[in-house]
Amino acid sequence: MSIAFEGRRHEVLLGSDVVDDGMYLELADASDRVAGASLLVFRSDADGRMTFSGRCKDLPLEAVEWFLAEAKRRLVEAEDAP
Repeated sequence: MSIAFEGRRHEVLLGSDVVDDGMYLELADASDRVAGASLLVFRSDADGRMTFSGRCKDLPLEAVEWFLAEAKRRLVEAEDAP
């Protein structure tokens, strides 16, 4: 999935992390693949705890707010899926 904020394209990736035993949602600037993830939320399968990591500069607050709401929605839905 991709989304634009202030004219810049971002990719959204939902993934599973078997090493750390959980799932994550990542938002990355599609124009800057070298830099890696801009924002990441990880949900632990062990205890359901969600953590946030961010590495970005000048990302619109609207993008951060949208991403956090999307991470809560999608990671909780994934947890509840059969």
